[in-house]
Amino acid sequence: ASCLPAAAATTSAAAAAADDDSDDDLFGDSDEDDAAAAAAVKAKLAAKQEAAAQSLKDKEAKARSMIVYEVKPYDAETDLEELCKKIKAIDLEGIQNWGQEHKFEEIAYGVQKLIISVIVFDQKTGADELIELLMDKFEDEIQSIDIQAFSKV
Repeated sequence: ASCLPAAAATTSAAAAAADDDSDDDLFGDSDEDDAAAAAAVKAKLAAKQEAAAQSLKDKEAKARSMIVYEVKPYDAETDLEELCKKIKAIDLEGIQNWGQEHKFEEIAYGVQKLIISVIVFDQKTGADELIELLMDKFEDEIQSIDIQAFSKV
């Protein structure tokens, strides 16, 4: 009978020690450290995402396109050289520069078309906006404008 209470006491002491062990963290981790680490990771991830978004925004702001237009006049009497000078004189915020060279191609019956290029900033102006501007400004001289080529620079 005397062995039984001593064994029970040993068992209860071992159980109490096991409970104490479960409270102790063997690796030195705590919930507070985990929360702080998670917050640091979130902050770092947010900073990376913001930097990536800013980089993309900068790239988009610098994105340019080269557009080659075919400008078709109403008739053969239209002075395409003079029209070309007027077009190149247009200074719009989205235009980086007009091409140095231009050329004329025969369409039919003595009528020629003007081939002219321009480099634009994608964020500020588009190909269709520029066509609309030219058609409005030179409506008496230009019958139509087509995009011959469009490429990113």
